[in-house]
Amino acid sequence: MARRLDDEDWEQSVEEILDESTHSTELGKQMGRDAVRVSIGEMSETDFHKKYHDAVLDEFGVDDRPTKPEEYDE
Repeated sequence: MARRLDDEDWEQSVEEILDESTHSTELGKQMGRDAVRVSIGEMSETDFHKKYHDAVLDEFGVDDRPTKPEEYDE
């Protein structure tokens, strides 16, 4: 049975992993959910990049993600 992205077990697993980070747990969870959506075709890579670009800059000071789509211009 596939796990839902909003089920309680998934949420707990993610919280445990992200608790060890000094960065935003909420941003990590949101990006993780949407990364799965990209992988199953519910969201484009370009939309993912655009959605998180500003948040990544705010959190890390730079957006050097290797997943930047070729067609994304900034």
